[in-house]
Amino acid sequence: MTPDPLIPTREQLLIVHDPGNLAAFVRGRYPQFEVATASSYMEGLVALARQSPRGVLVGVDPTARKLGSAIAGLRKAAGPGSRIVLCCMPSGEPAARRVVAAGADDYLVYPPDGGDLDAALALTTPGGPSRLTASAPPIPTWDELHSLTDILAGLADGQTAMLERLCRLLADTMRTPFVRITLDQDSRHVGDPKTEPALFETIESGGSVLGRIEVGPRHRSPFSAAEVERLRHHSRLIAHLLKAAEQQQQWHRLAMIDEVTQLPNRRYFKQALETLIRRAATERFSVTVVIFDLDGFKHFNDTYGHNAGDQVLRELAQLIRRHCRRHDIVARYAGDEFVVAFWDAEEPRVAGSKHPTDALAVLRRFQKTLESQEYANIGSDSKGRITISGGLATFPWDAQESALLIERADQAMLRAKRDGKNRIYLVGGQTNSEDERG
Repeated sequence: MTPDPLIPTREQLLIVHDPGNLAAFVRGRYPQFEVATASSYMEGLVALARQSPRGVLVGVDPTARKLGSAIAGLRKAAGPGSRIVLCCMPSGEPAARRVVAAGADDYLVYPPDGGDLDAALALTTPGGPSRLTASAPPIPTWDELHSLTDILAGLADGQTAMLERLCRLLADTMRTPFVRITLDQDSRHVGDPKTEPALFETIESGGSVLGRIEVGPRHRSPFSAAEVERLRHHSRLIAHLLKAAEQQQQWHRLAMIDEVTQLPNRRYFKQALETLIRRAATERFSVTVVIFDLDGFKHFNDTYGHNAGDQVLRELAQLIRRHCRRHDIVARYAGDEFVVAFWDAEEPRVAGSKHPTDALAVLRRFQKTLESQEYANIGSDSKGRITISGGLATFPWDAQESALLIERADQAMLRAKRDGKNRIYLVGGQTNSEDERG
């Protein structure tokens, strides 16, 4: 007797409206079953009318009208002996939760974990793949390696730049016009931001969710299991890159920030001033560098102790920072020396500029504040005990290069200290007076 071709010779699993590449995964994981497919809910009802399978995996279409009725119909057609498990894309999870009570036993998010699928279908596996993945970790192409090298080299450019490069890399790797990577409040994408994603992957590290990746869809073909695994691999890689970027930022901060005052340090100031001078030369604006130190600070340390001295440095750092504009560069230069770069690019440089005048005015206000300043851990005995001596030099008149500008300001400060302290000198020896240079 010839067997009926419509009746399977083995127990059957039925997949209705496959959400991706689920059928291939199920065949690999459960070789003991025959796996049949139905492209629509209606075809699924027809298939169930011919045979009652061991389990039915139903892809969730959130846009389907009367989705709950369709699930209820499949439940009735399958009979009590078949497990019905919904499978949805992450974006379809709300719809799956809503309709699971219509007749499904459980729901899973695509791509499913093999163990979760076993539990949902109440099956055991003879050793198939545990996830919807390729059999081996994906091997990056040369283009991917080249892009990753560029991304690693550019970690110092910041998180935003790194996310933009990773989006472009994933768009090329996954062959899709749309990728979005979201981390906390920072989100970057390539392609149309209104695109409905086809794949989602979380970015995790140490059990914590750092963000997520949204990908696709593609214009021509669905994503394969290997491509889904490639995306998962990239999510792990991004987690490592984020950790490396965070460590680099910490190292950069340690290298560029003064530990006591939390102001930028000498190294940072020199680099920033060099960049600023190049810009000033191109855009034709002035830059005034002020160096000042605290008069008799060694005696202060010897009297009250270094802890008290560090506290004074912290209070003075915040005080001078408040007297300066937000864009002026304030740094601790060395010991009890501080340095400020005043600049203003609102107007082009013209002959007869009075740029140092503003810097002198700031320092006078600062000196005036110091006359009545009481330091928290010393009290009224410290009032007026700290004075400053400083020197000013201005680009482009006093020097054309950043290093020479600092040197000229330092020379003016040394003259101020030799002449009695508690005074500010411009290059040329003028003290606490308006700049008279034409």
